[in-house]
Amino acid sequence: MKIKDGFVKCKVGEDYLVVTTGNLSKENNIMIELNETSSDIWDCIVKGMDVEQIANKLSEKYEIPFDKAKADTEKLIENMKNAGIFE
Repeated sequence: MKIKDGFVKCKVGEDYLVVTTGNLSKENNIMIELNETSSDIWDCIVKGMDVEQIANKLSEKYEIPFDKAKADTEKLIENMKNAGIFE
């Protein structure tokens, strides 16, 4: 998984937003609000982590079962695919 060039995550107040920039914003003007967990998943994807690695990290950080962390990660990744965020 690789996020397309032109998507940028920023923090606005207590919220995290992903917006399109540059040429990508001319094609698709997208703004997505992320909660803290979704922001963590985004950061892990940027680092090149796979679903299993991300789920392990979330499971440890939020003290939740691995299966829940994996399901949540897969759901967000599917939504991101549908939004056209990945190359």
